[in-house]
Amino acid sequence: MNLKSYFVFTATALGCAAVLNAQQNSLEASVSSVVSCVSQGKARQQCSADTRAGIVMLRPTGEAPCLLGRNWGYDDQGVWVSEGCGGDFGTGSTHRADAPSATATAAALVESEQEQAAIETTTTGTNPTQKYTGAFQPYGSLRNIISIPANGEAEVQDNATRVGINFTTFGPIRVIGTTEWGINLVQSETTFNAGATTESGFGVLQQTTQPVFGARLGFFGVASDKFGSLTFGKQNSTHYDITSYTTDRFNVFGGVSTATYVAGTDGGQSGTGRADQTILYHLKFANVLDFGAQGQLRTGDTSQAFNGFGFSLQATPIPGLKIGGAYNKTYFNSTLRDTVLHGDGTDYWAFGGKGTWRNLEWGADYVRQNNGDLAFIPDPTGGPETIAVGFSANGVEIYSRVKFGKFAVVGGFEDYIPFDLSALINPDFKTRYAILGAEWHISPSGYAFFESRLGDTTDAQGMGGYNAAALGFRYDFSWKTLHLQ
Repeated sequence: MNLKSYFVFTATALGCAAVLNAQQNSLEASVSSVVSCVSQGKARQQCSADTRAGIVMLRPTGEAPCLLGRNWGYDDQGVWVSEGCGGDFGTGSTHRADAPSATATAAALVESEQEQAAIETTTTGTNPTQKYTGAFQPYGSLRNIISIPANGEAEVQDNATRVGINFTTFGPIRVIGTTEWGINLVQSETTFNAGATTESGFGVLQQTTQPVFGARLGFFGVASDKFGSLTFGKQNSTHYDITSYTTDRFNVFGGVSTATYVAGTDGGQSGTGRADQTILYHLKFANVLDFGAQGQLRTGDTSQAFNGFGFSLQATPIPGLKIGGAYNKTYFNSTLRDTVLHGDGTDYWAFGGKGTWRNLEWGADYVRQNNGDLAFIPDPTGGPETIAVGFSANGVEIYSRVKFGKFAVVGGFEDYIPFDLSALINPDFKTRYAILGAEWHISPSGYAFFESRLGDTTDAQGMGGYNAAALGFRYDFSWKTLHLQ
């Protein structure tokens, strides 16, 4: 290299370094503070921040990829995230690091406001000249399957299709609410009973009339970033705080071993699933701990002021790992307690965890329920009806999913072993099977799937043969509509 080329190269390098240094100083000067905001599941999380000079995501910290305008954005109240998105966000500075002339400053501010207005209008659908007081978020999930039981009688059936609306106001104290309905798309008199709301054992074909619409959730309350949320209504329980995000993510055959949907119900009366008449409180600590407490109001003939209570505690010790535990105590009415459950000691314990690493997701649960589930058997006296018999059980559920581009392989295991059995229940009664499936993600919101189960399951009457498979399609959707003042 000659001397002239050396000086040219050196000058060019110094110029590039100066430009990069100026850009870095400009970025640092434009960020006046950092706000951390993380959502849990599909719920929307609003974090207060000064957004007058704009917001930029510095680094993601949530469980799901973040897409501006879809699962994160900002308004005049602060930053919002949803669907598992989370991150550290930098708020823009309202002054420049340098001091240009007054004319240049005014022109730059006008240009900045015009650009910011264009960005907000384009990415979040908001008009910066309007005052927004809240947001509605309609959502839904369309699900249909072709069930293939072991007897080969394939049938097109519905699989927990639902629609709902989330609502929140803006501000430091927010009013929040959710209502959700289950929809029977097929309107058949036979249901596969696989997954969310069950009326009998999984894989059992039961003749019943299904309504087109059925209430799944409905609650209302207040929330703040500092003091947590307090809600009342039919809502997901503290027990489901643990069993939901860990393993209840199978397309068809999951949720059997977690004591969530006990006695062929949605867990409303037991307070373990979509609990009825519930007051629920949640509080987060530094995006690391999440504490939950619930009280189920009295509706039956019990001596207690509440029908039950529960607690949950979840922790995120490191990115990609979440663990937690829950306890739930339930008081049933005297008739059910004395004739079916043979005592009033009904409680539920759940411990679980979830992890993500590159293309692998996994979850595991251990559950113990004492005198908190029912088996249905023929009347031993020869009557035409079935009778309910209570039992206790230990349960283990494992979920795993490996992604390969648009394809994914799903695997898992169910093990629900009863104990303290009545003489009316077959001593071989147990639920134990493996789950294997695959998914083809046709679009970001919709995918086709296959799922099967194979194992050694024996019902309360001593009958086996509950292997089955299912083909299906699922499409999830949501959008946000802001409410003007």
